[in-house]
This record gives sequence, structure tokens and C-alpha cells, in this order.
Amino acid sequence: MHLYKDLGDIPIYNFDIINRTQDYKYLVVGYNGYDDVKIPKEANEKWQSMRNEWVKLLDDNTISYYYELILDVAYLETRYEVVKKLLFIIWERDMDEDTLDAYIGALREWKYIWNKKAKKNKEIKRLLEQHKASENKLNLKKDELKELQQKHDIEDTPMTLEKQAVTLEQVLGKNRIDVRTTSARTWIEYGKLSTEISEQRRKSMMK
Repeated sequence: MHLYKDLGDIPIYNFDIINRTQDYKYLVVGYNGYDDVKIPKEANEKWQSMRNEWVKLLDDNTISYYYELILDVAYLETRYEVVKKLLFIIWERDMDEDTLDAYIGALREWKYIWNKKAKKNKEIKRLLEQHKASENKLNLKKDELKELQQKHDIEDTPMTLEKQAVTLEQVLGKNRIDVRTTSARTWIEYGKLSTEISEQRRKSMMK
């Protein structure tokens, strides 16, 4: 099982899904969205590397930070919902040790560390306090994102990937941009070129 290496390798379709859902299965080369695959341990590290490259390639500091905020909010929202469900299930069910270990492992993936030596009620209460802090951080990030959107007149609901592809096709004069084969790095370059062309056209119309 192989992971996509970098933005020059991963299709923008896969990158966009991971961006929105944190579903690391789309980092696996050849994953079709249906098969059950085991996510390698290095997936999170690989994604962080791609994310950093994405922000760096955008160049514009405001846009880079905007996308960084979107990624942070998406991660924190997913983390909040998943951990809430995990803690609720642990609280509601009587589990054998192996089952509890599986849930503890799932919590650990989201940076919630369960102390097996402590009583269940005490650990639930402690992790719920951490969960509340996570909710506060999520709300702060959401407020910051909303403020940035208002300040720079950025749409609250970005265009879907498919709509973006149609727009790029029209500006660049391309017949079709296949989001399932176009790499994320090429997608960024298409976007930069589209901006340059649009700016040149605007200047020409003003003459």
C-alpha cells in the first residue's frame, strides 16, 4: 500500500476531500472511495507535509492563512464530533478490556489520552473538560475565519471543486480539466495563471 508522495503526485480531487473531511484513505494510491483500506501510520505526517506545501505554494499571505484556517476548522470540527461519539459510547456501554482498548486507541489518534489506571467516570469527566476546551478553540477559529471572510469579502461557502474547474476551463481556454487526474500542484498553477489572465483582461478593458 503506497501513499501519494506530495502535491505533484496527489490528484486535486483527493486533496480536496481530505481537506474537507480529514479522510486519510484518500492519501492511498488507487483508493476508489469504496474499498476498506487500512490507513498507514505515516498518513498524518504525510498530510501535514502536503498541507504545508499547499500553503507555501499559494504565495499570498492572506490567502495562505485563509486556507490554513479552513484546514484548522475542518480538523477541529471532525475531532470534536468523533471524540464526542467515542466518549458517549464508552460511557453508555459495558466493555471488555479489548473493546475498551480499541476505543482508547481511537481517542489517542485525536490527542485524547486515556489513563487506564483511573476509574471510568473520572476519565470521562477529565476528557470532557478537554473536549470543552477543544470546543472553545474551534469557536475561536470559526470566529477568526468569519472575520477574515468579511474583511476580504471572501464567500462564506466556497465554490465546489467542479465549479472551480469549469471557471478555470473558461478562463484558460481548456476543453476539460479532470479533477481526478490533475495534481494539486498543477491546480494551484492553473489558479495563478487564471488570476494573471483575468487581471490582464481587466487592464485591457480599462484602456
